[in-house]
Amino acid sequence: MNYAVQNRSNLRGLVVMNTWAWPASFIQRVFSLVMVGWPIGYWLQTHRNYFAKAMLPDGISHKEKVTPSLRKAYTDPFPTVDSRKPTYIFPGQIRKAHAWLGKIESKLPILGDLPAQILWGNKNDPGFGPKDLEKWQGFLKMHETETLDDASHSVQEDRPDRVVAAIRRVLERTQGKV
Repeated sequence: MNYAVQNRSNLRGLVVMNTWAWPASFIQRVFSLVMVGWPIGYWLQTHRNYFAKAMLPDGISHKEKVTPSLRKAYTDPFPTVDSRKPTYIFPGQIRKAHAWLGKIESKLPILGDLPAQILWGNKNDPGFGPKDLEKWQGFLKMHETETLDDASHSVQEDRPDRVVAAIRRVLERTQGKV
């Protein structure tokens, strides 16, 4: 969203799924602390590839979709300890990027006139709940929202059909607009 709020003129529409663009909530800060707050967090992320092996698959509601091929797609980009350092740094930034996220939030109203499709996984996403969805709906005035009771955090894995439909809908709504 940082790109979006800084380059509004380059956008014709948005698709948003289970995310945020404002200072972290209490539960997000706790997650951040647990993931990186102790030396064990560094070891789990960099030596065990924990984020890619465990956290990403846990965000998928349809467990039958968590195949060896899918796991490989998430773990292969991080084959070494050094390549996994960003997966350690990212959770820590949830807390540390408070000011930056506040700046993004302050600029979100600039996106209010964009056609937006909001896809929201309602099933067992501890990080992003109804309050986050409502906040997006408040900023994205031209939103069409679809809540998915059979999708969790990783909407793109649980319901790729709905993601494709949302992208197509944004394209339909913006056809001919620059």
